[in-house]
Formats: sequence, C-alpha cells, structure tokens
Amino acid sequence: MTRTTRKLVVGAALFLSCIACTANSGGNTGPSATASSADQFTPINQLKSISLDGDPLSETETSDTREAPRAVGEVHAGHYRMIAYTQGSSCGLLVVDAKRSKRSLINLVSAWPKDRSEGSQRYAAGPYGLASGAGSDASHSQASLYCSEKAMVVEFTSREDTSTAGQQGQVSLKERQSEPAALVMVVGSDDARKKITDHFK
Repeated sequence: MTRTTRKLVVGAALFLSCIACTANSGGNTGPSATASSADQFTPINQLKSISLDGDPLSETETSDTREAPRAVGEVHAGHYRMIAYTQGSSCGLLVVDAKRSKRSLINLVSAWPKDRSEGSQRYAAGPYGLASGAGSDASHSQASLYCSEKAMVVEFTSREDTSTAGQQGQVSLKERQSEPAALVMVVGSDDARKKITDHFK
C-alpha cells in the first residue's frame, strides 16, 4: 500500500510539473513577446552611409549643425536625384537637379516620433513624423517624407518623367498608381523595407 501511495505522489508531481512547463512555453508574455515588430529593425542612423557625386549635401541647410548629415540612400529618377539622409534623430530628403547637383529643388527634414502614440502609422516600422513640400522648379514636383527611427518613406510626384535610372544604398522602389502617379522610395534595413513594400502588393 505504501509503495502504491508513493507512485501516486510521484506521478502527480510529474503531471503538475508538465502543466507548469506547458503554460510557460505556450503563453510567452515576456518583453520580447509584447515588443513591437518595429523594434527588430535596424535604426536608420545605423545604416551604412553612401558617397555622393558632387557632394550636394555640403551646402544644404540642415536641422542640426552639431552633426553632419549622412547620406544613406539615393535614387536617380528622370531629371532628379533624390537623396535620403539622416542627422541625429532626424531624417532628411534632398532633391536636386540631376545635371546640377548644387541646385536644390526640395529639402525636407522631419524628426522621428519619440513616443509610439505620436505620429502617423501610414506604413509599417512606424510611427512616422511627416514633412511635405513642393519643388522650386517648374515641373510642379512634390514630395512627402515619412520619418521613423527604423525607416524612411518618400512619396514623390512630378509632371516630368520620373523613370528610375539607378540607385544606391539600402533602398527599395515602388510605383503607386494614383493621380498623379507617385514614385515611392523606401529606405531601411532589408526586413523593414520588405515589411513596408508588402503594403503595395
């Protein structure tokens, strides 16, 4: 009888232990489970910088004179060079004439939100700060810059041809079928860009 009782006690203990293990493994409620997927992406100010022909950023008015702007992406689109850069906790977009790199057409700067409850959730890897502006040329070009700690998204429209002829840096391109049609430039890590460009599928 005593031996039977011992077997029952040991069996019950093993059963309760298995229940505890299953509960812990199946209901992961630690910080890693509740953290936003955006936390997994590389911050844009840690992306590898790129070199630019003609150094168009050298004469650009920027938001922070304490840090030099770092170019992290560039796209040649028609008559334009679209240059994405970071500076401290801000994103920047510089659009210049492709033939005259010192001729600035659009220069936008936006800081990324410090709080997840702020900014826009238009794209994944947010939230985003937003800056928009029109070009100084006669092409009626316009750009919107969405800036987050993990990615930059640029929406660019122009009456002129914006067929892309080259790019460098960690950049992905999409065309948004709208009126007018927009060229969308996404800057960020591979995972962040994929998450964002899936939005267009």
